[in-house]
Amino acid sequence: MFGGISRSETAAGGPGRALAGVRVVGGVRAQFAARSGQTAVADLRERGGYRLAMPSTFTTHAEATLVNTGGGVAGGDRVAIDIAVSASADTVFSTGSAERVYRSVGDAATIDITIALAPGARLDWLPHQTILFAGSRARRRIDVTMDSTSRLTMMETLTIGRAASRETAAPVDATDNWRIRCGGRLVFAESLRLAGDPAELMRRPTIAGARTVAVLVHIAPDAEDRLDAVRGALEDAPRIAAASAWGGLLSVRFLDARADAVMAAGGRVIEVLSGRPLPRVWKI
Repeated sequence: MFGGISRSETAAGGPGRALAGVRVVGGVRAQFAARSGQTAVADLRERGGYRLAMPSTFTTHAEATLVNTGGGVAGGDRVAIDIAVSASADTVFSTGSAERVYRSVGDAATIDITIALAPGARLDWLPHQTILFAGSRARRRIDVTMDSTSRLTMMETLTIGRAASRETAAPVDATDNWRIRCGGRLVFAESLRLAGDPAELMRRPTIAGARTVAVLVHIAPDAEDRLDAVRGALEDAPRIAAASAWGGLLSVRFLDARADAVMAAGGRVIEVLSGRPLPRVWKI
């Protein structure tokens, strides 16, 4: 384990005085390596309430499940996830449940995700959805560096507010920045900003009433050849779903009012691309 919890001081009477004294600095740093045809953890460091569970797969790939024992991310928390997959190793990464970004009374939560894939490495990055509570503030960065011979399947899902609670009052403030480099070349870059009242955001044409948005990116030497099969898997997809492929990359986007519909459709696409069952922690 490394590190723990950082504590800071807030001026007396400030809006976050009761909670600002406790801020989590946490995450995991893990390296996966191939040994005698089997992928296993070669190095693991855990910090600030984050743990990495390794359920048995009875296959040659490793399955890693990230667990946040704190139950969510609060304003001012700093989370870092650093994953390295060595040459020829094969890893499936998921989470034990949806990540919750709680309402903030001050600073934004920051989530930094760094992924490195060596030659011939494979990673299926398949976390559950991230739920932005009304009033939440978050800054997330995803930075991937991969070899031209490695393979990446990555799906990230964002849900605005809690549908069961009908959260629409307090504004959200979130940014999501992706940068993926393959063979030393920037192949995918995306910046998303969600700011304002959730109900107003969902009325905008680009969101079209959807509460859940998701992006799936597949990068592999044969990515473009999989487009027809992926579109076939989208025949019963959510209200808005589309796939495209170019330059060794395949991308799928989802918009729907229901998170379970997005996750189910994404799961069908992932199984087409991966050729193996979804992680057992997925609930669809």
